[in-house]
Amino acid sequence: MNKTECFTKIAREHLGIETLESRGRDALDFHEVGVAGLSAALDAAYRAGQATVLKAAEALLEAREDQMVTKVEWNALQRAVKAARKNA
Repeated sequence: MNKTECFTKIAREHLGIETLESRGRDALDFHEVGVAGLSAALDAAYRAGQATVLKAAEALLEAREDQMVTKVEWNALQRAVKAARKNA
């Protein structure tokens, strides 16, 4: 899923907004949004970003250990992935 698709899905699920495309009419392009819905949408976007970064970091961890420049960098990456998993 690309960024636009992700944002549209979040808008649909949390804000009741069917599309993020401009349709040229105020009645279709402006929406009244409650704080709870906005908070949920922002949280979903944050989690989507975390998941993307975690997926990339996990792919790096699957690489052979000797491909890392230093053991210190390798250990730092492992700690970062572990922390991201706890917060995901």
